Amino acid sequence: MTPSVTPSATPSATPSAMTTTLFPPIRSDVAYLETLTDEELAVLGGEDPLAVRPFYDELPPTAQEVAKQVAFRGLLARGIVDPPSAEAVGSARDRGGSPDLAVDVMVREDVQSLVELRRGSPMLVALARTTSEGHDYWYAYLFDDMALIEEITETGMHRFSLIHGDQLLDLLVAAAVHPAAADAAGEPVRMPDDVEGRPTAPILQTLGQALLRADLVVRHRDEVAPQIVGLFTGPSGSWLVTHRGAEPSIAVPMRAEQLRQQIRATVREARGLVGRRG
Repeated sequence: MTPSVTPSATPSATPSAMTTTLFPPIRSDVAYLETLTDEELAVLGGEDPLAVRPFYDELPPTAQEVAKQVAFRGLLARGIVDPPSAEAVGSARDRGGSPDLAVDVMVREDVQSLVELRRGSPMLVALARTTSEGHDYWYAYLFDDMALIEEITETGMHRFSLIHGDQLLDLLVAAAVHPAAADAAGEPVRMPDDVEGRPTAPILQTLGQALLRADLVVRHRDEVAPQIVGLFTGPSGSWLVTHRGAEPSIAVPMRAEQLRQQIRATVREARGLVGRRG
């Protein structure tokens, strides 16, 4: 019986495309690379401790192995990987004969490149977004003059694209702030402790009216505990919620344009660090 294989990555060439309606519409100014599932990335060696795998990580270990075998078949059918040669399978058997022993396969060059870019970026901007329709994720892996964008659905689909560095801020703001965001006014409010049985605090009711909540993290790959900022936007107003370790969270009302500028300033600072720390 032929042993099952868990492929590892080596580049090859030939383009192909996959489209999906699970993502925002395609833009003419963005270079789209490929769309992959959680399991396909696991097969390709695309594990990244900074990125979520909403579907795959919920599976028990035995089901994960089955999912990877099915994903490998899909990668073969789409021409993203070439089947392992008889020599590679024979060599794997000679090294131990385990049914789960890794066998080298050839990976299409553009896909191998995006996996390596994703793994090698020194700085990441991440959004976890919540709307009435569900959850999704938006990641930007930063380099000196470009960024790799990864959009992730809650079903575990990952759409990758490349953009120029000067496109990053506009795309990030569009993903993080609701297009109909209005201004909010007033004083900053300390977020109440979550105590069961207590009436819902007015600030929580206000934030609950937001049509888009986005948790924003800007982090260096070596950073252990980056700051998380909550953005709550919609026609009812725009709020920024800061979280600083053990300190109470503070909800700050902002003008919509002021919030957009704050996001831009945060990422400009992070991009400046790429050259100094990367």
